[in-house]
Amino acid sequence: MYLPQEPAMPSLYFASTILHLYAAAVIAAERNEEAHLIFIDQPEGKDFPLYKLVQEWQSSPFKSVRLFHGRFPGVLNKLRKRKALFQKLEASVQEIRPQNIFVGNDRRIEFQYSMHVAETLGLKPVGHYMDEGTYTYMGRKDSEGFGDAVLDNLAKKLSYGFWWKNPPTIGGSDWIRFVHVAFPQYVHPILKQKDVIQLSAEGFKSQAIRSLSSAIISHYEYSGEALRDIQALFTLPHESLFEKHPRNIESLLKNLDKKIAEGKPTAIKYHPRNSAEDILNLEEKGAILIPAGISFEAILPLLPDNSEVWGDVSSTLLISKWLRPHIRVISVAGNNHENSALIKVLRDIGVEINT
Repeated sequence: MYLPQEPAMPSLYFASTILHLYAAAVIAAERNEEAHLIFIDQPEGKDFPLYKLVQEWQSSPFKSVRLFHGRFPGVLNKLRKRKALFQKLEASVQEIRPQNIFVGNDRRIEFQYSMHVAETLGLKPVGHYMDEGTYTYMGRKDSEGFGDAVLDNLAKKLSYGFWWKNPPTIGGSDWIRFVHVAFPQYVHPILKQKDVIQLSAEGFKSQAIRSLSSAIISHYEYSGEALRDIQALFTLPHESLFEKHPRNIESLLKNLDKKIAEGKPTAIKYHPRNSAEDILNLEEKGAILIPAGISFEAILPLLPDNSEVWGDVSSTLLISKWLRPHIRVISVAGNNHENSALIKVLRDIGVEINT
């Protein structure tokens, strides 16, 4: 006897960073749903190649992909464009009729307004927070201050409406029911009050994600094949921190020299906003230079299982252990006491702390 199949439940994903995109893609691929993606918080008038790359992604789990700019120049222009943004969001929610709405930052007005619209339509939407990185585990201190908790909260309620719900930390607003995180046991106490779901580590190594990474890397005229044999990848902070934490940089460069001397294929990834492509002339020493503009998240799925990632004290190492939990990740923390909270998080999740 033939039984008609229930239609897939529609869901809406908001992504403002490539990390949000990867988390959304992994979650959507594992759910029996009709997934829709909206890129948000991008500057108007600036090229955003990721939008086209995801549109052309053959293994995409998303039925539709949209781009809604969220940063506008000029006060009057911003007010006019913000109104138009709300209209586009409302139209999208009316069209998609999502039962679930996902976001990597529940402070985003696009998410909160969409939840509000969905509620007024009687959809009873469920809010989901996708792991954003350090805020998930360390919290957002500004959210606890008088400026955010009282002044900004009141200003947003008066400007937008009393549907605005101020998050006590990222992911902690009353709109959120489920939090999808890489390391459930270490999330901020406020997030532990939600329904916590662990993200699939294997999902970030899937062929679909690898094909997206390859497309992103190819956009920068670099080949993912070049990453296949990398045994050590060194990631450096912005050049402004070289003088602030000289011992950390010295330790990184010393270990980089050692890997090269051992004959191991060793790559370097600079910060994308440095003043020069190879400011420390590391390619001359034998390091493989990866274009700084390539997102670190795109690189990780393509690294071999026997590779290792080196860095100072940054969210990059947290993301490395999240997307590739079985590779060796090392932090040259030195005496970096100002980041002691992050160092603790890194140690908790399995990053080696080299002091």
